Order: sequence, then C-alpha cells, then structure tokens
Amino acid sequence: MTELVLTDLSRRYGPALAIDGINLTVQEGEFLTLLGPSGCGKSTTLASIAGLDQPTGGRITFGSRVLADAETGAYLPPEARGFGVVFQSYALWPHLSVEDNVGMALKLRKVPGAERANRVADALELVELGALAKRYPGELSGGQQQRVALARAIVFRPPLLLLDEPLSNLDAQLRQQARVWLKDIQRELGLTTIYVTHDQDEALAMSDRIVVMRGGKVVQLGTPQEIWRAPRHPFAASFIGNANLLQVSGPAVPEAGPCEVTLSDGQLIRAHTPEAQLAPGAQLLAVRPHLVSCEPLENASELKVEFGAESYLGDHFEQEAHVAGTSIRLSVETPQPRGAGRIWIREQDAVVFAADK
Repeated sequence: MTELVLTDLSRRYGPALAIDGINLTVQEGEFLTLLGPSGCGKSTTLASIAGLDQPTGGRITFGSRVLADAETGAYLPPEARGFGVVFQSYALWPHLSVEDNVGMALKLRKVPGAERANRVADALELVELGALAKRYPGELSGGQQQRVALARAIVFRPPLLLLDEPLSNLDAQLRQQARVWLKDIQRELGLTTIYVTHDQDEALAMSDRIVVMRGGKVVQLGTPQEIWRAPRHPFAASFIGNANLLQVSGPAVPEAGPCEVTLSDGQLIRAHTPEAQLAPGAQLLAVRPHLVSCEPLENASELKVEFGAESYLGDHFEQEAHVAGTSIRLSVETPQPRGAGRIWIREQDAVVFAADK
C-alpha cells in the first residue's frame, strides 16, 4: 500500500510557525479531512504536500518517494509529484472549452490525441458534464465549474487528490449535493484524498478520518464518530458540535472515567474525563447544546440557571442561559420562559478537560 507520511512537519515564516511538528499517516484510498479555523495551518499543510510550499522542518514521503526533507534539503517540485489539486478558486481557462480545460493536463503529459479524448470523455461523464463538453467556463454555473475543476484534477489518474475548500463558493443546497457526488466519485475511483475545510458538516459527512487543527498543531485525529462522541480536547469539542465550555474546579483524577466538578457558584456536576491523569484545581467542562435538558433526567446533575433570549433556527430553538456567571447555549424544541429555571446534564454528556489545554 502507498501511504503518505508526514513526520514532524513544520513550516516557519519568519517568527511565525504555521505548521508545528505534525505527524500523520494517510492510508491508501482514505478520505482524510484537515479541519480547523482560518490560520490553523491546514492549507499550508496541503500546500506542503502538493509541493507548492517547502517545509522548514520535518519530512514528507509518499510510498518510497521522498517529497521533502528539511534536514537533507530534498524537495520534489509539484509537477514531479503528479498529484491532482483543486482550490477554492477553480482557475479555469476562460478561452478554452470544458473538454479542453479538462484535457490540458493530459496534453502537457503528451498523451496521444485519441487516448486523451477518451479519458476526457470518461472524466466528464463521471462528473455528469458530458453534455457540456463544448461549452466555455463563462457559460457554466458555479457548481458546474466546480465539477470541471474536479474532472481536470482526476483525468490523469493521480495517486493523490488534494482539495482546498473546493465547495466554499457554492450555495448551501449545492454544497450538500456536491458532498454526496464528490464522496461517491472518491469511493468509485479509490482515490486517496486529502480535503481542507473549516466546515464541520462537510468534515463529518465526507471523511473516513478527521484531523482537527489549531495553531499549526493536530488537536485530535479520529473518525467522525470518535471525534463527535468522544472529543479528547476542549477545542475539538467546541469546534465540532459547538460545545459549551464552563470553567470548573475539581480534585485530581488518576485515570479516565467518572469525576465530579464544582462551578464557581458552588453547584456540583457529575461528569467524566478522557484524561489519563487530570490535575486538581482549575478544569474545563464541555457539554453540547442539544445534550442539555430542560426536563429531569436519570443520572443527571440539576443546575440552577437564568434563561435568556431565544432564536428560531427552523428545526429547533437556540436559547441562551446563564449559569455561574457564564452564558451557555441550549438547543430546545420549545423555549423556556425567561428568568430563573433549571437544567439537567447527564454524567456521560459532561466532559472534563485540563484547563491548560
């Protein structure tokens, strides 16, 4: 199997460290997403893999090939790597037809005309644009242009497909449709794919595994289900699922499992921690808005709160509540009357982390 391996990968721009010691192995045929906010290093990581940026530390290998090695100075230029790349800007040539845009990569590789025509036709059929082969980019919708860019990236059968926020220019409905067909194409071709996005819904819907990044570092790596159900870092909990974070205090916990913490107003919460060893004192508690109940639950801590304003979001209301001087969000079917009230949080839904993470 041909694996992509990043070993202690770093990229420094003067005093700024854009990538900070990333270690990652991408399996053949895997759809891996780099997820995080703007400036977290995900696009720089992708550019380093593509060969569009040169790491200042660490090493990148793809199978037996060394793509970059900061220690030895080895660096393979992007054209020698042979990867397919699609950016947020599709960069289609406006004076070339759809089929000529898609076929340019094959023409540059001196693929014979008859074979080139067949492969272009196959790629356009795969993205369902066969009937538009003679049109020009200016005659296409944004979604159709995005498909042309993808066809151009896969027509030469790359061993690795790199996608940098390719759906961000599409409207919400088109993005949802594009997620489905893009994942279908990736599975059909068995393409090893690395996808960059800041959209948690895209990451959850499309990925085999997700790399959550912040400040140039990998915060958590796991399947969508693992990261959603068992976040191992407060940033992963808040960025995926928009968890509420509360400052709490608690005793030392020697191993992962149940624990009890105290809010600043003295209210107790039964919770659990994934930490192998949790230090005493200041800690952080995370709980997702939809896991906070306004009705009594078994094995749940009861808390006094002040209910505040609500917003209607279609399938639910998001309501603000104040507890121990902190504002939290609740996802509810029916908003609670403003003023004093109570909420319930189950032990398995309240996750405690070290405060210094």
